[in-house]
Amino acid sequence: MEQERLFSYLNDSDLPNGLEQKNVIIQRDHYGYGLTVSGDNPVFVLSVRKGGAAHRAGVSTNDQIIKVKL
Repeated sequence: MEQERLFSYLNDSDLPNGLEQKNVIIQRDHYGYGLTVSGDNPVFVLSVRKGGAAHRAGVSTNDQIIKVKL
């Protein structure tokens, strides 16, 4: 199984909304990353599969992804 990582920088505290910044690494499992997203810039998390890779990494619905590195 290929070990892909999704590096996400979420909710930058310097944004106008004053949101909390979280740096997470999502280790893809055999079901994928376990989240659905929408948007272009910024990207928002629409849903997170309970028990999935994103859920285990601490990603939540409505998180904003501001940077992704594969």
